[in-house]
Amino acid sequence: MNSTDTVVALRPRAAPAPLPQLLERQIGIAIRAYTRRAPVLRSGMTVRALQANDQRLDALMNVSRYYGPVALQAAAEAFEHALRPERGGAAFVWIALAEVQCAAWDERRARIQRLLPEHPVAARDALWFYAAPDSCASLLRDDDPGLRNLGVELAGRLALPVHAPLLYQAAQRGADAEACLLACARMGCLPEGYERPLAAVLQGHDLARQHQALEVLGVQGRPVLQAELQAYIQRITAHDGPNEQSHPTAWAQACDAAMALWAARAPDQALAAVVSGLRVPQDVALRVVAMAGRAEGLLPFLDFVERQDRPVTAAERDVLRLVFGQVPGELRDTLGQPAGRVQALRSLACAVFAANGCAALAPQDFTHWVDPAVRERLWPLAQIRLRSGQSLRAGHPLREAADVGHPLRRWLYVEHAARSAHRLALSHEDRAARQLEAVESLLLLHSLEADDAAP
Repeated sequence: MNSTDTVVALRPRAAPAPLPQLLERQIGIAIRAYTRRAPVLRSGMTVRALQANDQRLDALMNVSRYYGPVALQAAAEAFEHALRPERGGAAFVWIALAEVQCAAWDERRARIQRLLPEHPVAARDALWFYAAPDSCASLLRDDDPGLRNLGVELAGRLALPVHAPLLYQAAQRGADAEACLLACARMGCLPEGYERPLAAVLQGHDLARQHQALEVLGVQGRPVLQAELQAYIQRITAHDGPNEQSHPTAWAQACDAAMALWAARAPDQALAAVVSGLRVPQDVALRVVAMAGRAEGLLPFLDFVERQDRPVTAAERDVLRLVFGQVPGELRDTLGQPAGRVQALRSLACAVFAANGCAALAPQDFTHWVDPAVRERLWPLAQIRLRSGQSLRAGHPLREAADVGHPLRRWLYVEHAARSAHRLALSHEDRAARQLEAVESLLLLHSLEADDAAP
């Protein structure tokens, strides 16, 4: 008997039964991890925090391949006994395990159809993260409108051009038009004349549809409908336009998407509007300051942060991280003394300014940041956009993507698409591992191109 025969003979005929409660415990950990995922995405945490959470989901999927159908049965029992706050997580685990096990499509379809009405986001995420090879195509072919629309969204999330013919067919059979356009944008196969329906949506009054249209423009990367975009921003930021009282969530989302696109295409114009008092949520204004990286926005920001007697907020922390490359511990600490906080902030900012040509400025040389004398001494920054403590030209725009919060990371993805004039089908809600791999690949390509260009 050779070595290969020995290995085959020693291999178990079937997976052994799990140790008592081991699989149930692993499923419970995954359910709680998915339940925490939405709050993590709404917080100011980074993709690294999301990665720690997502690793628990991946661990269950890896374990399930060993136990086979036993894991699927345990997931079904977990769903039936789950408490209401965790039913979404249990639905996610049940659908995801069925996809990993590659159960028969009819069986998977029945499960998705049952759980989709009550848990649409969990069903979408389970398929997005762990879909079997045939799931997207099967959903796009389905006669059920709800499943077909789920297939359209999944096709966009997966961004595989192989699904384009089925996506076109789904659109002809009545699938949501804006969702189909967004999926096409993510796959890089937008039809001719797609700008016309998007322009019509931006001129309307449906904030949800407008948000989706702005996503299409942000993903596809080309500088189309710029005049319509600026007219739209003027309309939704007007004092007699929609606001956080009339549309608590939709207005903030529309402002965020529109300003992300404006800051990516024309950062100096967006910054000038914000500095002049454009009516947008404060966090959105701070993201414009961070993306622009200009002294005109940074000096008022530094002056504001210096006068606070609290730790920096998530949005303020993102500005410091993206522009200056780090956040002093004194500004994070609730016990930080005012003098220490001011000294730490000034030392960081002056060091970055000195490294970019403003060597004559020291922390003790001025009383406040908005002093005209300070602005005069920062004249070398007039032609520089700061990013990661240096000129944006010296590094890659996505260098800090893994260390800023989810909202600003989404803006960086939009900026990358705009700068390259090419689609970037990367979502800040995607699995953390997939985001980190994509960002690392883009940074590697940039470094290789820089090496080739070097004399």
